[in-house]
Amino acid sequence: MVDPEVFNRQTDPFLERHINKVWTERLSKEPWLFNGAKFRLHSFCLASPEHHCFFRSDLAEQHGDHRGGGEAAQDCVDIINGCIVQTADGGGVHQKVLSNFSPTCSCSKSQLAPAEHHPSSLLTLRLGLTCYKDYLGTNWSCKVAELCQRGQEEFGDPLALLAQPLGVGAVLCTRDGQVVFIRRSQKVAEAAGLLDIPGGHPEPKAVCEHLGERAGEEQISVVMMQPRPDAIVSELFSSVCAEIRDEVGLAAQVTAPSCFQYC
Repeated sequence: MVDPEVFNRQTDPFLERHINKVWTERLSKEPWLFNGAKFRLHSFCLASPEHHCFFRSDLAEQHGDHRGGGEAAQDCVDIINGCIVQTADGGGVHQKVLSNFSPTCSCSKSQLAPAEHHPSSLLTLRLGLTCYKDYLGTNWSCKVAELCQRGQEEFGDPLALLAQPLGVGAVLCTRDGQVVFIRRSQKVAEAAGLLDIPGGHPEPKAVCEHLGERAGEEQISVVMMQPRPDAIVSELFSSVCAEIRDEVGLAAQVTAPSCFQYC
């Protein structure tokens, strides 16, 4: 389900100026970076015949501490609107949203177990549009704690001002029981040089091209993709296959499961 009016991040002129400043500073130090459209994960719903529960996104990616020098900070834990937020002391922030249940859902984690494995469960993703520039200027910004606080105070949602791009990742297991890891390039904006699993982001531009729509990254709109929501689901799975192929050098075939609900 894609809706830019409801599922995009909230913003204001001050935040846009901050994002532009962060992006300009990053490009001056890392000229290989480039912007691109991404899907924004606003929330999701996992439903089964027994449970029909809606949840805020708890799939947020790790956010970085960019105070300089890469030094680690002493972590603390805050709970904001039902989500556990791990932040760092001082100006920088290292945040990870672990679980954020909607106030409208009264089910406990134990009650959700049947829904996770029920053969007729439906997973609905509520997606907006964002971009990599906004990701670095919000989720990876030194002001991320302030943005979470503002989001909670102004919109009742600590993630409202964050880009929250939807990511994909694959855990590859070998026949002899080993797990494949890769080492990230030194020329990436996030976690350079660290170990990781193959992954990346589904690309709205790939969906548009599949539908015969030609547009630059900044001109991509939901209107271009509305006729074929199934093409978006297909991209979620084909994108992780592409990451496996490009980053590991292995061919992989994954098909979209029939339990996805196209809206």
